[in-house]
Formats: sequence, C-alpha cells, structure tokens
Amino acid sequence: MSRLITRSIVRTNLLTNLRRSALVTQRTPVSSLFVQSTTNKYAVPVFLFRSYSKQPIITEEPPAKVYNYEQIKDITEAPDSNVVLVDVREPDEYKAGFIPGAVNIPFKSSPGALNLSKEDFLDTFEFEKPSKDKELIFYCLGGVRSSAAEELAGTFGYLTRGNYIGSWEDWVAHEDKKK
Repeated sequence: MSRLITRSIVRTNLLTNLRRSALVTQRTPVSSLFVQSTTNKYAVPVFLFRSYSKQPIITEEPPAKVYNYEQIKDITEAPDSNVVLVDVREPDEYKAGFIPGAVNIPFKSSPGALNLSKEDFLDTFEFEKPSKDKELIFYCLGGVRSSAAEELAGTFGYLTRGNYIGSWEDWVAHEDKKK
C-alpha cells in the first residue's frame, strides 16, 4: 500500500473516531498535539479530552405536535387530565376571552414561569404548576408567542408539548362561523 493511501486511511479513521468521540461521549477537545508516527514520517494529531459531565451537552428534544382547531375543540369538549391548554397571552388579553379550560401563563411578562419551583409558581399564578409528565398545548393570539413558549418549555424538561399555531384568532374565527 502506498504511503499516500496509508496516510489518507489513517487521517480518515482518526477524524471519524474524533467526531464519534466528541458527539457520542459529549467530550470537548481541549488541545491537539502532533506526534511523529512510528509507521511513517508524517505527524499524526493526538487529541486530549476533558469530560465536564456525564450529561449530554446538547440534547435533542422531541418535536412538538401541531394542533388545529378541530383537535383543540375535541380537547375542550372532552377534557383529559393529562393535557393542559396554556394561553401564553398577557393577563388582560386572557381576561378578554380564552379557550375553555385554558390556564394563563404569560410568556412575555413571565418567560421562565415553567422553571419556577412549585411553591413560587403557585404563589405567582394561583394554580398548581403543570407536572412534566403532562402534555402542554400552547396558544397565543396568532402563533408567534406560543411557538417560542413551546420551545422554551422543552428546555425546562417538558418533553410532551403541542402548539396550536392558529391560536386565538383561529379559534374565534371558527367559533364565530358556528353562531
């Protein structure tokens, strides 16, 4: 085997193993040293790693389910104790009208609400903090704040999340058609 092919195979294997090590074990390269290879005259990079934690640095959250009017209507007509409908609009918007059964956790004025302790959450919102095993379905006026709130809830450990993209405007439009 020629030196060029050998060098290419060594480099490819080394880079593949480095990527696997960095991605799978979540270790961060601290420095790289070049040492002379015993089999050829080319320098071979050697990587040292520092492990900061056994927890993964970047975790992939399951994607949120997207809901439409009919699905939300079904939830309001047959409530499920494992599903919490969350209105993330501000309290004055919520008081002007909301989807039946929804709780108000304003995103703009209280973005970290779902990261509060149970006691602080109860003191602030005057209802129990939703447990992380429940599905939270977010809505707002037009879908922008609900999308941001849903993503933020994922960072706080809520893995089962949903987003009613049409939100309040869609709800009102469909409800007005029925009248």
